[in-house]
Amino acid sequence: MKKFFVSLSLAFMSLAFAQEMKHSVQPKETIYGISKKYGVTQQQLKNANPFLNSRGLQVGDVLVIPSKNNAKTGALEVQEAVPAQDSEDENFYYIVIKPKESVYRLAKKYKVSQEIINSLNPSIKERGLQVGDVVRVPKKDSPSVTSSKPTVEGLYHVKAGDTVYSIAQANGVSEADIYAANKKVQVEGLRAGSYIRIPDTHTANKVTIEKNWFKYKVGKNETVFSILAKYDITLEELLENNPDLKDLQPGMVILVPVQKGANIKTYAEVSNQKESVKSVQSEKDGEINLALMLPFYLNAPEHYTGERKVAQDFYKGARVALDELIKSGKKINIKIVDAQNDPAILSSFYNSPEIDKYDAIIGPFYQDMLEFTAQRLEKKGIPVFSPVVSSDRLSAYSNMYMVTPRDEHAAGILVAEIVKKYRGEKIKILTTKEEQKIADYLSAELADNLKKANIEIVYSPDNLVLVEEKKNDGSVSGVIKFQPEIAILASENNWLGNQFVKTITSQSPEDITGFSLYFVPALDVFDASNARNVEALKKIGFTYTSSRMINSYGANEKRILQAFEDKYCEKPTKYMAIGYDVVYDVVDRMDENGKIIDAKRSETRLSSKFGYDKVENGKAKINKEIRVIRLN
Repeated sequence: MKKFFVSLSLAFMSLAFAQEMKHSVQPKETIYGISKKYGVTQQQLKNANPFLNSRGLQVGDVLVIPSKNNAKTGALEVQEAVPAQDSEDENFYYIVIKPKESVYRLAKKYKVSQEIINSLNPSIKERGLQVGDVVRVPKKDSPSVTSSKPTVEGLYHVKAGDTVYSIAQANGVSEADIYAANKKVQVEGLRAGSYIRIPDTHTANKVTIEKNWFKYKVGKNETVFSILAKYDITLEELLENNPDLKDLQPGMVILVPVQKGANIKTYAEVSNQKESVKSVQSEKDGEINLALMLPFYLNAPEHYTGERKVAQDFYKGARVALDELIKSGKKINIKIVDAQNDPAILSSFYNSPEIDKYDAIIGPFYQDMLEFTAQRLEKKGIPVFSPVVSSDRLSAYSNMYMVTPRDEHAAGILVAEIVKKYRGEKIKILTTKEEQKIADYLSAELADNLKKANIEIVYSPDNLVLVEEKKNDGSVSGVIKFQPEIAILASENNWLGNQFVKTITSQSPEDITGFSLYFVPALDVFDASNARNVEALKKIGFTYTSSRMINSYGANEKRILQAFEDKYCEKPTKYMAIGYDVVYDVVDRMDENGKIIDAKRSETRLSSKFGYDKVENGKAKINKEIRVIRLN
């Protein structure tokens, strides 16, 4: 195999004996052309003129031309030269930039978006395309992404709410792998809409972070060029940080520099920060101290609009609840923390001396951050209320209160209602592909309780149309009869719910019975415009469960709805109602010093019922109050 020797400049050259050469930049000149003219590398030219690292070349600039004789040289023996021509691997093209090349032309030629090219090559934004640069272009473009998996191998489209930790977990790599492969993320963090590199899982988890470097273990068949492309570094940077590098071999550990100004916080580092974890008794000061951890993302006003709207609505509902509670004589202090989805922000608050005074934490909204919060505050005995998430992962923490009942619990209640009415009918469950999991669970529960039941999961309301009964020979009798059916809605999709109601209420009421696992607007018995639906549903004895529904005819509910109208001139949205319910219920269960005194007590608030009990397999407590609405 051919050997290749690269000469590199060393920082300890003596300028005292050097004759300094200068060059005045003329129109249309480039760094590439000037470096070629004087026989030096582009990097050597930049080292001698540091301002070129922060801006482009300008006409009239006077450049210092480094003397080739001033540089002591050393030799690096590698297996192959850094190629001066285009190349490719399984997933990417590596394009050597030629004169007059542009991102637009590259995007058009390789049929990918300019956004992807810019995201994969951060240096383009920093200094533009330079002749001789090597640009990485994916072989596929997939801009529309809804999962946490890469759009193509090695490329991921960042969504609102993503964290380095969650992306790493979803793709089987470490946070260090993500940071090392993405220089921009080290300094700026993740940005929704951008594309980042996901290391190959065969070579991932070989990176560790140590001080100002990433330590990387070289894999089989890796070359100097592949490492330069993988970590978006120059040959000079590689040699500067690995001066003893001679012959690249598998298993060798090399150092990749961390970017200047990097702000790298891994989930493990934040979780393991030293803290005093003694159990704390809140002061008996006659006051209730709450902290709301909401994802406002105030530092990114152009992004996370969906998350910010949820946070704003939740806060609006919380304010109406606080107004009422204060009027009733409660003394409440509240702190709002823009938690975003960042463990570093949470850690800063939880490590502060003031954390011990809080009687309860409401939020955060994300599962990873909830788990992080419960873990950090469990030994302090501070309750954490999860407004939306009720996953199994949260069950392990004794200080966790899950506000939203689990769908599986509602399914168990609905199955009991179905068993009461079952007379051998065929059972059809209408759902969507996205909600398949709960439909499968409901089907399995029905099969366990109704041993010979004929159960089918369907995806179109048309499949709920009654089938005419036939004789054994396949003929129909003179009198039209239909095979009796139980139709069940297992979807929160409003459109599908509306079609479900239309379909079953247009059938023979003697032959069909209806149920729903969820509340959808078409089932709202308190909406006057829905009266016709409700009357038709009564004829078939419809039954449904609901964890959230507003009784707009109730005296207390009317009063609360009017409070929203007075304060915001609008009816409460879903998350306004949740904000009101959660904050009111938490405070109402506390004594004057903020201690929760009766978690099991069943209470109905604006849209939800509450009553906490211990989870079956764990230490946490969960709301198990489900409304059952029977229309007869």
